[in-house]
Amino acid sequence: MSSSDSYDVLAASIERALRSGMRQAPEEGLSAAIQRALLEEARLGELSIAAFRIPVVVFCGLFGVAIGTHGGSLTNDGLLVVVVALVWAVWSVGLLVALRGGWYRLWLRHAVPIVDATAIAIMVAVQSLSLAPAPRRGVFGFVVALCAFLAGTGGPRLSRSSAQLSGVLAVAIVLAAAHAVELNLAVALLIAALIGITGLVVGRSPTLIRQVVTHGIGQMHITRRYEEAQEAIAAREDVLKIVSHDLRNPLSTIAMASSLMLDEELTPDIRARQLRAIKRAGERMNRLVQDLLDVAKLEAGRLALKTQQVDVAAIAAEAQDTLGPIADAKSIRLTTDVAPGLTAVQVDPGRVQQILSNLVGNAVKFTPAGGRISISATSGDGAVQIAVSDTGPGIPADRLDQVFGRFWQADRADRRGLGLGLAIAKAIVDAHGGRIWVESEEGNGTTFYFTLPPAGAVPDRQQGSS
Repeated sequence: MSSSDSYDVLAASIERALRSGMRQAPEEGLSAAIQRALLEEARLGELSIAAFRIPVVVFCGLFGVAIGTHGGSLTNDGLLVVVVALVWAVWSVGLLVALRGGWYRLWLRHAVPIVDATAIAIMVAVQSLSLAPAPRRGVFGFVVALCAFLAGTGGPRLSRSSAQLSGVLAVAIVLAAAHAVELNLAVALLIAALIGITGLVVGRSPTLIRQVVTHGIGQMHITRRYEEAQEAIAAREDVLKIVSHDLRNPLSTIAMASSLMLDEELTPDIRARQLRAIKRAGERMNRLVQDLLDVAKLEAGRLALKTQQVDVAAIAAEAQDTLGPIADAKSIRLTTDVAPGLTAVQVDPGRVQQILSNLVGNAVKFTPAGGRISISATSGDGAVQIAVSDTGPGIPADRLDQVFGRFWQADRADRRGLGLGLAIAKAIVDAHGGRIWVESEEGNGTTFYFTLPPAGAVPDRQQGSS
């Protein structure tokens, strides 16, 4: 794979990680999402170091055996080196198993290099003190290799302090070993400097990662703002389309009825009929404007809730009285069924009636003449559950997740569309701390469910004053 391809793969990986963090940011905060991602990367870095450490430890043990064997038997000093290597190996394997299981703590960034440096220093000290000057110099190359490993372990931990600590410990061990083998001071300082530079270069990793991530987040932020602007423009166009379409018809009705009344001599019955048409057109326009105002309040978090203790049976009875004539006008039967002994609810009664009006009104649009709409109330899971069912044609499965969308996200060609009413109903239920969902099967009708808090409960989500 070429260098360009390698960077492309890395860039794609960073972008995926950033997008994942940005999606989670609204819930947990961008800072927390980045912190969680960095901790996971640090754990993976520590895991890779732990996996690489095991062959290093095995090599240290074999090297100790080779150096500490005289006359076919292992000397006490050689045995001590092997014991230290075994303890280091047990520590390394235990750490590897824990990290593979998902365990990680921040103090490992400093504890692990200290343990590594201690094990290396003990083995170096034992071998340096027990060997003659000539063999000691042979050990020194082994020490340099171990210290290079130690200095390079700071980078994958994504911690500048850990990288600095690893580098300092490595330089200290190299200088101590150089003194023990009576190495030329200039050569010793040069080797120590190279080890130190290795630690410094590796310690740049956290800074580079921060720069890359910061740049990536900046680009993601710009992209998100652009997408939000495009969504705002699309939403504004949707509103204009709705207003231009849904206000045009009632305005035309008012204009034609008014012109007829002004230009023609009408009988009292015809005049009354035209006045009723004007009244209905005005009410329709008022409903649309009120829906748009409610959506604006919901988006601004200013939907007012004036909660009080209300009997569920009273809510159902009022809905029957208010919505029954609307259903009757289409030859649809509206019934209510409230479970006996149902607890009172802590709600804004006007807003609950608005929910029922939107749900029943939507059901009336889609239920054919001779059909039935029912409002039922039961208890469950510490809340009161209300269901609005109809015998209409049902909703296609691929549109169920869109029914609570704003601005007629259903088929625009069908002017019975799902409209603003369901989006407003959902927002009101959410404001009460409840939940709303829909179940439907094509050809077998639709049922909307929503829950309300029992008397004395405080909604999870409070709305400001209007």
